[in-house]
Amino acid sequence: MKILIRCPNWIGDVMLSIPSISLVREIFPSAHISILIKSNLSPLFDGNPDINEIISFNPDLMSVTEKLKFYRGLKEKNFDLAILLTNSFESALFIYLAGIKERIGYNKDMRGIFLTEKIPMPSRKYPRMHQADFYLTLIEAFLEARGERREARDKKLFFCIPEDIQKDVDEFWNEKGLSKKSPVIGMNIGASYGSAKRWFPERFAELADRIYSELKGEVILFGGSGDFNIEAEIKGRMQNKALSMVGKTTLKSLAAMIKRCHLFITNDSGPMHIAAAVGTPIVAIFGSTDPSETSPLCDKYKIVKRPVDCSPCWKRECPTDHKCMELISVSDVMDAVKELISSHDLSHE
Repeated sequence: MKILIRCPNWIGDVMLSIPSISLVREIFPSAHISILIKSNLSPLFDGNPDINEIISFNPDLMSVTEKLKFYRGLKEKNFDLAILLTNSFESALFIYLAGIKERIGYNKDMRGIFLTEKIPMPSRKYPRMHQADFYLTLIEAFLEARGERREARDKKLFFCIPEDIQKDVDEFWNEKGLSKKSPVIGMNIGASYGSAKRWFPERFAELADRIYSELKGEVILFGGSGDFNIEAEIKGRMQNKALSMVGKTTLKSLAAMIKRCHLFITNDSGPMHIAAAVGTPIVAIFGSTDPSETSPLCDKYKIVKRPVDCSPCWKRECPTDHKCMELISVSDVMDAVKELISSHDLSHE
């Protein structure tokens, strides 16, 4: 049996879809499973034992004609089943045009006409189910339609770091003199979804200085190429000099560096879920989003959030006073850092 799984379009969502893809493998142990994913996200599945083939593409750079040609080209692969973890009308339309006999997805936005198995959308009202469960529910509903059931399973993430990349990061650690005895703490300063999910640069700067002074720790800044302005403001406000890897990592090297950190402080973002996958303890700062929906899938984490009447709003930009983040103080985050550091073995590799 040949199965095509259309993956989500954000780092965090892709990471949270991994348990559902593992469930598909469990259901169809001998199937040839291919994933269809944006090219920039395909490294998230390199080395994943549940996947036989990664088909990457760049839909944002393709014209409608190019998309039609691409999806019609999928006909040649003769897939038996397509599972859509995306919710868009367009993704259902193009999978239909790929000529795949069975097409499973959530029934929304009139896209049911392109699906052979229309799964009712779970409630998206507050409080929402966890995003990992949202994907798992689709697979489980598909199973029930076939008269099958599966026991609840652990929601574990997977991220394969090649040995050569981890070795390069280990050498980098030695070159920079990053201590095994003092905590090395990563700070993810961005959130690509929008500024509403980002804590403030001046508070990251104050927090970093407190880590240096109170914990005798070392700080590494992480972020994407769109976070250079935030990086500059943080470094300009700091009394100490933090090491910055903003805009300098691939997904693989980012994961390898996060793995070497003793702790990872982050906004609600894709790198937060990478940290969960590689086993690094997390302090997660939540403002406009809901921890019950996107909290890390791991054991060692602390959520820092202040209840306000307008949160969660899930907006990209705050239209008012951003009080969900304003109310989170440096001390709030520092207390969570100290609590996790005190309970974590700093000698881990």
